[in-house]
Amino acid sequence: MLLATPALPCAFHGYTPVPTLVEKLIDSSDIVLARPSPQNLFRFTPVEVLRGEVLMDEIPHLVDSATRRRIANKPEDRVLFAKNALTGEWTRLAYIDGDMDDALREIMQRLPDWRDGELESRAAYFSTLLGHDNAALNTLALRELDLLDYGTFRALSLQIDAARLQSRLNILTELDLQPIRVLLLGLSDQQGMTDFFREGVRLHAKSDGPMIGAYGLALLEYQGAAAVEWIVQRQLAPQALPAQARSTLVAAMAIHHEVGAAETSVAIRDALARAVVVDRELASLVNLHFNLMLDETETKDLGLEVVLALTTVSSN
Repeated sequence: MLLATPALPCAFHGYTPVPTLVEKLIDSSDIVLARPSPQNLFRFTPVEVLRGEVLMDEIPHLVDSATRRRIANKPEDRVLFAKNALTGEWTRLAYIDGDMDDALREIMQRLPDWRDGELESRAAYFSTLLGHDNAALNTLALRELDLLDYGTFRALSLQIDAARLQSRLNILTELDLQPIRVLLLGLSDQQGMTDFFREGVRLHAKSDGPMIGAYGLALLEYQGAAAVEWIVQRQLAPQALPAQARSTLVAAMAIHHEVGAAETSVAIRDALARAVVVDRELASLVNLHFNLMLDETETKDLGLEVVLALTTVSSN
Protein backbone atom coordinates (compact mmCIF):
# COMPACT_ATOMS: atom_id res chain seq x y z
CA MET A 1 0.00 0.00 0.00
CA LEU A 2 2.92 2.34 0.66
CA LEU A 3 4.00 2.01 -2.95
CA ALA A 4 0.50 2.47 -4.32
CA THR A 5 -0.73 5.39 -2.20
CA PRO A 6 2.17 6.95 -0.26
CA ALA A 7 0.37 10.21 0.51
CA LEU A 8 -2.63 8.70 2.28
CA PRO A 9 -3.08 8.22 6.02
CA CYS A 10 -4.46 4.79 5.15
CA ALA A 11 -1.14 3.96 3.50
CA PHE A 12 0.06 3.18 7.00
CA HIS A 13 -2.57 0.56 7.67
CA GLY A 14 -2.05 -3.15 7.56
CA TYR A 15 -5.46 -3.62 5.96
CA THR A 16 -7.76 -2.24 3.28
CA PRO A 17 -10.12 0.30 4.90
CA VAL A 18 -13.81 -0.55 4.64
CA PRO A 19 -15.98 1.79 2.56
CA THR A 20 -17.40 4.68 4.54
CA LEU A 21 -21.07 5.49 4.92
CA VAL A 22 -20.81 8.12 2.20
CA GLU A 23 -19.18 5.70 -0.24
CA LYS A 24 -21.88 3.12 0.38
CA LEU A 25 -24.60 5.71 -0.16
CA ILE A 26 -22.99 6.86 -3.40
CA ASP A 27 -22.94 3.27 -4.65
CA SER A 28 -26.58 2.60 -3.75
CA SER A 29 -29.61 2.54 -6.01
CA ASP A 30 -32.10 2.49 -3.13
CA ILE A 31 -31.78 4.09 0.31
CA VAL A 32 -34.42 3.75 2.98
CA LEU A 33 -35.13 4.43 6.65
CA ALA A 34 -36.96 1.56 8.35
CA ARG A 35 -38.47 0.46 11.63
CA PRO A 36 -39.76 -2.87 12.97
CA SER A 37 -43.07 -3.71 11.33
CA PRO A 38 -46.12 -3.32 13.62
CA GLN A 39 -47.39 -6.61 12.20
CA ASN A 40 -44.10 -8.47 12.75
CA LEU A 41 -41.57 -7.01 15.19
CA PHE A 42 -38.86 -9.27 13.76
CA ARG A 43 -39.09 -7.71 10.29
CA PHE A 44 -38.14 -4.22 9.09
CA THR A 45 -40.56 -2.15 7.08
CA PRO A 46 -39.69 1.11 5.21
CA VAL A 47 -41.00 4.32 6.77
CA GLU A 48 -39.18 6.77 4.48
CA VAL A 49 -37.56 6.22 1.09
CA LEU A 50 -34.60 8.53 0.50
CA ARG A 51 -33.73 7.18 -2.96
CA GLY A 52 -35.30 4.70 -5.35
CA GLU A 53 -38.45 2.65 -4.98
CA VAL A 54 -38.63 0.17 -2.11
CA LEU A 55 -41.33 -2.44 -1.59
CA MET A 56 -42.79 -2.83 1.89
CA ASP A 57 -41.38 -6.34 2.38
CA GLU A 58 -38.14 -5.93 0.42
CA ILE A 59 -35.61 -5.49 3.26
CA PRO A 60 -34.26 -8.98 4.06
CA HIS A 61 -32.67 -8.17 7.42
CA LEU A 62 -34.26 -9.34 10.66
CA VAL A 63 -34.62 -7.05 13.66
CA ASP A 64 -32.02 -8.11 16.23
CA SER A 65 -32.88 -8.05 19.93
CA ALA A 66 -30.57 -5.12 20.74
CA THR A 67 -32.18 -2.93 18.08
CA ARG A 68 -35.66 -4.01 19.13
CA ARG A 69 -35.01 -2.95 22.73
CA ARG A 70 -33.32 0.30 21.72
CA ILE A 71 -35.93 1.46 19.22
CA ALA A 72 -39.07 0.31 21.05
CA ASN A 73 -39.67 3.50 23.03
CA LYS A 74 -38.12 5.90 20.52
CA PRO A 75 -40.67 6.49 17.78
CA GLU A 76 -38.45 8.97 15.92
CA ASP A 77 -35.49 6.61 15.57
CA ARG A 78 -34.86 4.68 12.36
CA VAL A 79 -32.43 2.20 10.85
CA LEU A 80 -30.71 3.13 7.59
CA PHE A 81 -30.52 0.53 4.82
CA ALA A 82 -29.12 0.77 1.29
CA LYS A 83 -29.23 -1.48 -1.77
CA ASN A 84 -26.01 -1.70 -3.77
CA ALA A 85 -26.58 -0.64 -7.36
CA LEU A 86 -24.33 -3.37 -8.78
CA THR A 87 -24.95 -6.38 -6.56
CA GLY A 88 -28.53 -5.70 -5.49
CA GLU A 89 -27.52 -6.58 -1.92
CA TRP A 90 -29.15 -4.79 0.98
CA THR A 91 -26.81 -3.53 3.74
CA ARG A 92 -27.66 -2.12 7.13
CA LEU A 93 -25.68 1.11 7.39
CA ALA A 94 -26.51 2.89 10.64
CA TYR A 95 -28.87 3.42 13.54
CA ILE A 96 -30.40 6.87 13.04
CA ASP A 97 -31.26 8.84 16.15
CA GLY A 98 -31.79 12.61 16.34
CA ASP A 99 -28.16 13.66 15.84
CA MET A 100 -27.58 11.10 13.12
CA ASP A 101 -30.78 12.12 11.35
CA ASP A 102 -29.58 15.72 11.08
CA ALA A 103 -26.26 14.53 9.64
CA LEU A 104 -27.95 12.11 7.25
CA ARG A 105 -30.18 14.86 5.81
CA GLU A 106 -27.10 17.01 5.23
CA ILE A 107 -25.19 14.13 3.65
CA MET A 108 -28.07 13.25 1.30
CA GLN A 109 -28.30 16.88 0.20
CA ARG A 110 -24.57 17.03 -0.57
CA LEU A 111 -24.30 13.53 -2.04
CA PRO A 112 -24.67 14.55 -5.73
CA ASP A 113 -21.68 16.91 -5.43
CA TRP A 114 -19.62 14.34 -3.56
CA ARG A 115 -20.46 11.73 -6.18
CA ASP A 116 -18.91 14.07 -8.75
CA GLY A 117 -15.68 14.23 -6.75
CA GLU A 118 -16.13 17.39 -4.67
CA LEU A 119 -13.64 16.25 -2.03
CA GLU A 120 -12.85 19.58 -0.38
CA SER A 121 -16.41 20.25 0.80
CA ARG A 122 -16.73 16.62 1.91
CA ALA A 123 -13.56 16.87 4.00
CA ALA A 124 -14.60 20.21 5.44
CA TYR A 125 -18.03 18.93 6.44
CA PHE A 126 -16.80 15.84 8.23
CA SER A 127 -14.07 17.80 9.97
CA THR A 128 -16.86 19.63 11.80
CA LEU A 129 -18.14 16.30 13.18
CA LEU A 130 -14.79 15.30 14.69
CA GLY A 131 -15.13 15.05 18.46
CA HIS A 132 -18.94 15.10 18.34
CA ASP A 133 -20.62 13.96 21.54
CA ASN A 134 -22.51 11.38 19.50
CA ALA A 135 -20.02 8.50 19.24
CA ALA A 136 -21.42 7.30 15.91
CA LEU A 137 -20.93 10.72 14.32
CA ASN A 138 -17.42 10.98 15.70
CA THR A 139 -16.57 7.57 14.26
CA LEU A 140 -18.11 8.58 10.93
CA ALA A 141 -15.84 11.65 10.89
CA LEU A 142 -12.76 9.57 11.72
CA ARG A 143 -13.41 7.16 8.87
CA GLU A 144 -13.90 9.98 6.38
CA LEU A 145 -10.73 11.78 7.51
CA ASP A 146 -8.90 8.47 7.20
CA LEU A 147 -9.38 8.56 3.41
CA LEU A 148 -7.80 11.96 2.81
CA ASP A 149 -4.37 12.57 1.39
CA TYR A 150 -2.10 13.89 4.12
CA GLY A 151 -1.78 17.38 2.69
CA THR A 152 -5.55 17.89 2.69
CA PHE A 153 -5.84 16.26 6.10
CA ARG A 154 -3.29 18.50 7.85
CA ALA A 155 -4.72 21.67 6.24
CA LEU A 156 -8.15 21.19 7.84
CA SER A 157 -9.25 23.25 10.83
CA LEU A 158 -9.68 20.41 13.30
CA GLN A 159 -10.80 20.55 16.92
CA ILE A 160 -8.69 17.76 18.40
CA ASP A 161 -9.52 16.23 21.78
CA ALA A 162 -6.21 14.53 22.56
CA ALA A 163 -7.41 12.92 25.79
CA ARG A 164 -10.39 11.33 24.06
CA LEU A 165 -8.25 10.07 21.19
CA GLN A 166 -5.70 8.49 23.53
CA SER A 167 -8.37 6.89 25.70
CA ARG A 168 -9.75 4.95 22.71
CA LEU A 169 -6.51 3.99 20.97
CA ASN A 170 -6.54 0.42 22.22
CA ILE A 171 -10.26 -0.38 22.10
CA LEU A 172 -10.30 -3.82 20.49
CA THR A 173 -13.33 -3.11 18.33
CA GLU A 174 -11.76 0.11 17.01
CA LEU A 175 -8.20 -0.95 16.19
CA ASP A 176 -8.74 0.01 12.55
CA LEU A 177 -9.04 3.62 13.74
CA GLN A 178 -5.64 3.61 15.47
CA PRO A 179 -3.70 5.16 12.55
CA ILE A 180 -6.00 8.14 12.05
CA ARG A 181 -6.16 8.76 15.79
CA VAL A 182 -2.35 8.77 16.01
CA LEU A 183 -2.11 11.15 13.05
CA LEU A 184 -4.62 13.46 14.72
CA LEU A 185 -2.60 13.39 17.93
CA GLY A 186 0.40 14.51 15.91
CA LEU A 187 -1.56 17.63 14.90
CA SER A 188 -2.69 18.36 18.46
CA ASP A 189 -1.26 20.97 20.81
CA GLN A 190 -1.21 18.52 23.71
CA GLN A 191 1.94 18.98 25.76
CA GLY A 192 4.43 16.19 26.51
CA MET A 193 3.58 13.82 23.62
CA THR A 194 7.10 13.32 22.25
CA ASP A 195 7.89 10.24 24.33
CA PHE A 196 4.51 8.75 23.41
CA PHE A 197 5.23 9.01 19.67
CA ARG A 198 8.82 7.81 20.02
CA GLU A 199 7.72 4.79 22.03
CA GLY A 200 5.13 4.05 19.34
CA VAL A 201 7.86 4.08 16.70
CA ARG A 202 10.15 1.87 18.79
CA LEU A 203 7.45 -0.60 19.76
CA HIS A 204 6.06 -1.10 16.26
CA ALA A 205 9.50 -1.13 14.68
CA LYS A 206 10.47 -4.17 16.75
CA SER A 207 7.57 -6.19 15.36
CA ASP A 208 7.65 -4.46 11.97
CA GLY A 209 4.07 -3.45 12.74
CA PRO A 210 1.81 -1.45 10.42
CA MET A 211 1.54 1.46 12.87
CA ILE A 212 5.18 2.56 12.63
CA GLY A 213 4.43 4.91 9.73
CA ALA A 214 1.58 6.65 11.54
CA TYR A 215 3.69 7.14 14.67
CA GLY A 216 6.65 8.32 12.60
CA LEU A 217 4.62 10.87 10.64
CA ALA A 218 2.88 12.07 13.81
CA LEU A 219 6.25 12.53 15.51
CA LEU A 220 7.57 14.55 12.56
CA GLU A 221 4.45 16.72 12.67
CA TYR A 222 4.59 17.17 16.42
CA GLN A 223 8.30 17.72 17.07
CA GLY A 224 9.67 18.92 13.74
CA ALA A 225 13.43 19.04 13.18
CA ALA A 226 14.25 17.32 16.46
CA ALA A 227 12.15 14.35 15.34
CA VAL A 228 14.06 14.22 12.06
CA GLU A 229 17.40 13.89 13.83
CA TRP A 230 16.07 11.22 16.20
CA ILE A 231 14.56 9.15 13.38
CA VAL A 232 17.63 9.36 11.13
CA GLN A 233 20.26 8.84 13.82
CA ARG A 234 18.48 6.37 16.09
CA GLN A 235 16.02 4.49 13.88
CA LEU A 236 17.37 4.60 10.33
CA ALA A 237 20.93 3.76 11.32
CA PRO A 238 22.24 0.56 9.63
CA GLN A 239 20.93 -2.65 11.22
CA ALA A 240 18.75 -0.67 13.66
CA LEU A 241 15.43 -1.81 12.20
CA PRO A 242 13.95 -4.47 9.92
CA ALA A 243 14.08 -3.47 6.27
CA GLN A 244 10.33 -2.87 5.94
CA ALA A 245 10.26 -0.70 9.08
CA ARG A 246 13.07 1.46 7.68
CA SER A 247 11.21 1.73 4.39
CA THR A 248 8.02 2.84 6.12
CA LEU A 249 9.83 5.55 8.10
CA VAL A 250 11.51 6.87 4.95
CA ALA A 251 8.07 6.96 3.31
CA ALA A 252 6.76 9.00 6.25
CA MET A 253 9.64 11.44 5.80
CA ALA A 254 8.94 11.71 2.07
CA ILE A 255 5.28 12.49 2.76
CA HIS A 256 6.13 15.17 5.31
CA HIS A 257 8.81 16.60 3.03
CA GLU A 258 6.17 17.00 0.33
CA VAL A 259 3.34 18.60 2.32
CA GLY A 260 4.59 19.35 5.85
CA ALA A 261 6.15 22.35 7.55
CA ALA A 262 8.92 24.00 5.50
CA GLU A 263 11.49 23.98 8.31
CA THR A 264 10.93 20.27 8.88
CA SER A 265 11.31 19.59 5.17
CA VAL A 266 14.68 21.36 5.21
CA ALA A 267 15.76 19.26 8.18
CA ILE A 268 14.69 16.09 6.35
CA ARG A 269 16.75 17.00 3.28
CA ASP A 270 19.80 17.87 5.36
CA ALA A 271 19.67 14.77 7.55
CA LEU A 272 19.04 12.31 4.74
CA ALA A 273 21.69 13.87 2.51
CA ARG A 274 24.26 13.22 5.22
CA ALA A 275 23.01 9.74 6.06
CA VAL A 276 22.79 8.29 2.54
CA VAL A 277 26.45 8.98 1.84
CA VAL A 278 27.45 6.11 4.14
CA ASP A 279 24.37 3.90 3.83
CA ARG A 280 23.66 2.42 0.39
CA GLU A 281 20.47 0.67 1.52
CA LEU A 282 19.09 3.92 2.92
CA ALA A 283 20.05 5.69 -0.32
CA SER A 284 17.98 3.15 -2.22
CA LEU A 285 14.96 3.71 0.04
CA VAL A 286 15.28 7.48 -0.29
CA ASN A 287 15.48 7.11 -4.05
CA LEU A 288 12.34 4.95 -4.07
CA HIS A 289 10.08 6.96 -1.79
CA PHE A 290 11.10 10.45 -2.86
CA ASN A 291 10.59 9.45 -6.49
CA LEU A 292 7.08 8.31 -5.60
CA MET A 293 6.31 11.79 -4.29
CA LEU A 294 7.47 13.50 -7.50
CA ASP A 295 4.91 14.73 -9.99
CA GLU A 296 4.52 12.44 -13.00
CA THR A 297 5.87 15.19 -15.26
CA GLU A 298 9.13 15.36 -13.33
CA THR A 299 12.14 13.23 -14.17
CA LYS A 300 12.20 9.91 -12.35
CA ASP A 301 15.18 8.09 -10.81
CA LEU A 302 16.28 11.29 -9.10
CA GLY A 303 15.39 10.47 -5.48
CA LEU A 304 18.85 10.66 -3.91
CA GLU A 305 20.04 13.35 -6.33
CA VAL A 306 16.97 15.47 -5.53
CA VAL A 307 17.71 15.29 -1.81
CA LEU A 308 21.37 16.21 -2.35
CA ALA A 309 20.57 18.98 -4.83
CA LEU A 310 17.92 20.54 -2.64
CA THR A 311 20.29 20.42 0.32
CA THR A 312 22.89 22.29 -1.68
CA VAL A 313 20.34 24.87 -2.75
CA SER A 314 19.01 25.34 0.78
CA SER A 315 22.49 25.95 2.16
CA ASN A 316 23.41 28.63 -0.41
